[in-house]
Amino acid sequence: MPAPSLKLLERSDIEIIHEKALEILEKTGVYIDNEEALKLLSNAEATIKGKVVKIPRDLVEYCLKSTPSRVLLYDRKGRPYAEIGGDEVYFDPGSAATKILDYGSTEPRSPTLNDLAKLVKLVDALKNIKLQSTALVPSDVPIRLRDRVRLYIVLKNTIKPVVTGAFSVDGVYDMAKMLEIVIGDYEKKPYAIFDVCPSPPLKWSYITSQNLIDCAKRGIPIEIIPMPQLGATSPVTIAGSLLQHHAEALSGIVLAQLARRGSPVIYGGSPCEFCMRYGTANIVSPETLLLSTAYIEIAKYFGLPTHAYMAISDSKTLDYQAGVEVSLSGIIAVLKRVNVVSGPGMLEFENTQSLEKLVLDNDVCGYLLRLLRGFEITEETLAVDVISRVGFTGTFLKERHTVKHLRKEHYFPKVFDRSPRYYWKIGKSRPALETAHLLVDKIIREHEPEPLPLDIEKELDKFYESMFKKKPTQ
Repeated sequence: MPAPSLKLLERSDIEIIHEKALEILEKTGVYIDNEEALKLLSNAEATIKGKVVKIPRDLVEYCLKSTPSRVLLYDRKGRPYAEIGGDEVYFDPGSAATKILDYGSTEPRSPTLNDLAKLVKLVDALKNIKLQSTALVPSDVPIRLRDRVRLYIVLKNTIKPVVTGAFSVDGVYDMAKMLEIVIGDYEKKPYAIFDVCPSPPLKWSYITSQNLIDCAKRGIPIEIIPMPQLGATSPVTIAGSLLQHHAEALSGIVLAQLARRGSPVIYGGSPCEFCMRYGTANIVSPETLLLSTAYIEIAKYFGLPTHAYMAISDSKTLDYQAGVEVSLSGIIAVLKRVNVVSGPGMLEFENTQSLEKLVLDNDVCGYLLRLLRGFEITEETLAVDVISRVGFTGTFLKERHTVKHLRKEHYFPKVFDRSPRYYWKIGKSRPALETAHLLVDKIIREHEPEPLPLDIEKELDKFYESMFKKKPTQ
């Protein structure tokens, strides 16, 4: 089946970058602020001086081979839902935005629990955004509980699997308990992916390294998200930042496999270009996209599941820039077959979410997925007999072949306007942003996510209430 693709690196390029990353890990090492992690690495014969760990290349290669090439996610009802790996592509809203942009506003505001519930409900109804995420950080709950409260809202409002993460050590314990209440054995039927982020350059904080270890021990899929900033926390050159990105990802893979061999790990990232003029973090600059494309190719070379922040925009509003950046980064994501694509709905350097943009991006994702699918060349699709029968003066509109293949062959957007100008004049169509807003209101008003069984909901609510009463451990 013909389908589009994209290639950036040669095999020799990947081998050079990997060899240099092994050299960095073995000679420079990684700073890890975590005694349990240091003990795991010491037992694996890594060289440790203070909190600097020098990881032997043989250990890195062993851990790479121990990492599964696919992760099967289940929905909330325990049914197989999405296989993360190979050429599969799934979109989700990017995680942990601290602002939300309301329709008609030019200034974002701090989100609330109600905003998160609306977003989750919206994604539950959007066909092309297959995965949920804890996409907003609610400002109306205590800071220490914001990581786990986000997961609670998702569990209550959707059956789609979720990309999430903890902001604290005890957050993982509580979030795992909520998964257990709702899913049962979440190790056998993974429902959630947890993001863990090294701190560039070449560091793991106590919290993130402990999150990684605790998730690995529990069999929870981990998404390692290096965050190099070209020119600031990583070299200004794309090649240099790519090398650092790969070294950081490898160090996380090693730690996960030492915590539990065979731990499911997704090789991801959220690199950016540090803007020397404004000090901003450009997610969709050409330089960042080149870096992301390259690390995806490296991950796929080693047969690892992949993640990237794409189908996203750095714009502060829903304008021409937003549309271009979402489409440009999104098309790279599908051409590279990125397994988990985080970004729909996001604006302003991963800081802001927009419900209207989510709906607009759902159409963009539909276009991209249709492009990814390519087309078939068969006797049936070549339609030789149909062309001969219609001849020189007929039409294909009334042909049975047209009816049979129309829905399969063609994508029909929900929001983007393909109507003639006459429809505008008589009020039957309107600008895409306005249509998106009306659809947001309609979905939030009418869509009813499948509820939890009553006994499970009561147990989850009881545990949720208990979290507010206990004292934090970290």
